[in-house]
Amino acid sequence: MWSSITDILIPNSFEEALKYQEEVNSKLFGGGTYLVSAKDNKIHKLIDINNLTDNTIEINDHEIIIGAGVTVQKIVDGDNELQRLSLIAKQSQFSKNIRNQRTLGGEIVQKSIQSDLFTYLVAINPRLEIMNPALQFVKMREWNGQGIINKILINKMDILSSGFERFSVIPSAPAFVMVAVVRRALELDFVVSGKTEKIFGHTMPLADFGKNTLKSIINESVKYFTDDQYGTIEYKKSLIATGIQRAVEQI
Repeated sequence: MWSSITDILIPNSFEEALKYQEEVNSKLFGGGTYLVSAKDNKIHKLIDINNLTDNTIEINDHEIIIGAGVTVQKIVDGDNELQRLSLIAKQSQFSKNIRNQRTLGGEIVQKSIQSDLFTYLVAINPRLEIMNPALQFVKMREWNGQGIINKILINKMDILSSGFERFSVIPSAPAFVMVAVVRRALELDFVVSGKTEKIFGHTMPLADFGKNTLKSIINESVKYFTDDQYGTIEYKKSLIATGIQRAVEQI
């Protein structure tokens, strides 16, 4: 992997993997693309959990259940019911070689606010099946990072009732502004991220959505952006407004 790595451990159970994880300077990995790119010299032991995490995709009447070990490319190659997720997965990383390594579980653990896929998952807020070491289920936004993700359970209605818009220099480049909107019963969820300091999230009653609340969401979310080579704050405010409008039209 890189020069500081002295051992690669392959646990036979989640319990053993969690025990290894307690060791100093150790790190779990599936695909490992983020780890390799970072090359953190403080890490000396890698814990390979590829043989443990689920790597299947199951679709039933109400949910899409994706194993944490499923690669981003497998999602891209998925059937019609994965179409929106497939497109966003492809936009997250245009290199097929990296998509063939990168796993959905790793995408969630990494929490990259510049990832289309992570941003969209924050918006739809799936349930996570966590081995900790006992089996438990928790919403993605509420997960404290403890334990190992085994499956991601996505409500199909959240995908059908969602919109996503991105802005990048060219289609294959990382987005510098992303907006996701999800409608649930009587409320709307907004998530804004990109080349920003922090991902922005806001939930509001559907009945309250209007020009004033929209203006408030734009003004609050743009605080995490800065003037840079991608444009001024005022320009990004206009993109966030356009992104919200387009995302809402997709719902």
